[in-house]
Amino acid sequence: MNTSIDIKFWGVRGSTPCANLENMKYGGNTTCVEIDLPHSEEILVLDCGTGFRNLGNRLCKVNGSLRGRVFITHPHWDHLQGFPFFKPFYNSKNWFRVYIPPQGDVGCKEILQGHMSSTFFPVSVDMLEADLNWETFVKGKRDFEHFSIDYMWANHTVPTAIYKFTIGERVIVFAPDNELPLDGSEASQTFIEKFRSYIRGVDVLIHDAQFNDEEYAERIGWGHSSWEQVIPLAKEEGIHSLYLTHHDPDHSDDYLQKMDERVNSLHRTDFEDICFAKEGQAIHLPV
Repeated sequence: MNTSIDIKFWGVRGSTPCANLENMKYGGNTTCVEIDLPHSEEILVLDCGTGFRNLGNRLCKVNGSLRGRVFITHPHWDHLQGFPFFKPFYNSKNWFRVYIPPQGDVGCKEILQGHMSSTFFPVSVDMLEADLNWETFVKGKRDFEHFSIDYMWANHTVPTAIYKFTIGERVIVFAPDNELPLDGSEASQTFIEKFRSYIRGVDVLIHDAQFNDEEYAERIGWGHSSWEQVIPLAKEEGIHSLYLTHHDPDHSDDYLQKMDERVNSLHRTDFEDICFAKEGQAIHLPV
């Protein structure tokens, strides 16, 4: 049982997995983050990209039953691809609750049923053996035994949650798919101000940084940010630690390492920690 909040990245890639030699250092699996709570056996999982499979393989080595809550930001493929391959779902001893924000009139179970329909996959959700419950997570703060959670809507191409976890006195915000608009419109300014207020002073911000500014200029409206946009905003709002994620599949290890070194040389004194997140990277927050 943990005495700290332990966060681990199991997937940091955006759009599609990329199992290429030039992507092994930062990782080729799509988005999945694990949070282990202090004084609790229950784990939290954020998104079910292909990294979710590796997390499941690791959890299968744990003796006894498993308890966990899975929070999915939105149903794009790169955030769901690992879901059918999570081995703990196939063990009747395990207990999991799965949450996703509403997608119009379509709810959580319907989305996952569609993803695992016979057209796309040979196993349906009804064949999973664990004690599973599916919840369409309507907006509003929820209090659980060891944490509370809320979300605001991201600026993305489908309804997408930016989750905020409060664990004791620590606050973690997870925003892997969020475009910080630059068009100067009233709607954009309203969104930015709301987002600033939402993240102000948090301990950990995990944020979309798929593009650089040059790339972003050609991809406005795609629902993703450039790292040059994210860093000054995070600095101004007093973020303690910033982890840039959802790396473009065409960004090699060499490129990401150069950007990592550049970001640290410019901003290491502005944050307790700042980096381009790596698959397998662990963060430990004392409580």
